[in-house]
Parts: sequence; C-alpha cells; structure tokens
Amino acid sequence: MDIRYFEEYGITAGITQVPDRSDVRRAEMAEELKARGGYLIRPCLTHGVNVYPITRQFLEGKPSYIEIEDCDGMVTDLPDVALTSTHGDCIPLYAYDPVKKVIGLAHAGWRGTVNGIAAVLALTMIKTYGCDPSDIRTVVGPGIGCCCFEVSEDVAREFIEKMPWCEDYIDEGAKEGKYMIDLKGINAELFKMFGITNTEISPVCTYEDENCWSYRRNGTDKRMLAYIKL
Repeated sequence: MDIRYFEEYGITAGITQVPDRSDVRRAEMAEELKARGGYLIRPCLTHGVNVYPITRQFLEGKPSYIEIEDCDGMVTDLPDVALTSTHGDCIPLYAYDPVKKVIGLAHAGWRGTVNGIAAVLALTMIKTYGCDPSDIRTVVGPGIGCCCFEVSEDVAREFIEKMPWCEDYIDEGAKEGKYMIDLKGINAELFKMFGITNTEISPVCTYEDENCWSYRRNGTDKRMLAYIKL
C-alpha cells in the first residue's frame, strides 16, 4: 500500500512501497494518463538542483511520456500532468499550494540537499507561479534517517562549509571519523528559511523499514516511485 500525502486537499500524491517497483508503477500510470490525454514526467536524475516548470508551452508537441535530462525537480499548475521521481534512500520533497493550485516534487540525496534543492523547489514555485510561501504545504518524505546515514568527514565538512547552521543536524558517529547527518531536518529547515512553515517530516527511514527499497541496506537496484498530480 502506498504512503499518501495531501489527501485532505484531494491531491494524488504519495510513494510506493515493497513489493511495488518504480518501473512497473510508472508504466501503469503512464498508460492511464495517455488514455486520458495526460502526461507523465520522468526526470533523469543527476543529484543536482535543476527544477523545471512544466508549462503548457513545454508540453507542446511532446508525447504523453516525457523524460527530462539533468533534472531533479519539477513544478506545475497543470491538472493533466503527473510528476514522478525514483527513490532508494534519497528523499522525496513534495510541495502543494492550495491557493495557486501548484504542485512540486524533487529528489533530494545528500548532494542535492547540500546544494539546496529544497530552496530551489520553493523559489521556482514562488517565481514562476507567484506562490506565497505561507500558503505552500510541503512534505519531506521517506528516506534514510539520521540514525542510519553515516558519512565520512569530508561530506560532513561540505555541509558545514556551505551551510554553517547544518552543524545542528550533524552528530558524531559510533566509528572514528564518521558522522551522522539528518537530511530530512536540513531540507525542512531550508523550506522554513524561505517562509514555508507548514512542513510534515516522514518518520520512515528507508534503511530500517523493510517496506522500503534501500540501496544502502542491500545494494538493490529496485526503487520506490514518488508521484504527485493535481
């Protein structure tokens, strides 16, 4: 059964769980949307911070199944578009503005997080669609938790050098020279810095929860599918 978000607003948003696989679910969603004249967007993830607005002009002349190169986030106000991304420990970031009727979805691994993809997602909604940050609802979805995200000193140092306040979200690990980073907390803090105060943080750690596919836990190439549609 999928984990669902924004149900109180009538929005289709969530993430699949084991045994569902992202490729199978995405293909099913694409066929359903195609039959109704809609579109499914698949970002070709690069662990970057490129967030693309999906406008009617962008869709012109394109097929119902669209892949976007060098993309880790998308926003749209179109009701016939499903935004999707795949996850195997990296965190899905969901956003919804019930006033402007705008949705967003981003893929936040540690590289995307340290470079501020949550901020880019928020700014893209604000600049492109005129969203008021106080209206935006966000969810920091299931992903590897601080309990299990062990990194080397150079990764911890990169966070602190780029965002000194991140030190509050980094603890020393049990092993010498290792650190534990709270990626969920950092992304939620980035949303807050841009005026978004209504944020839900999922307690689900994909490394610990057997209902989730986890690359770190067992090296699987299977992924969960995060999705959102108006």
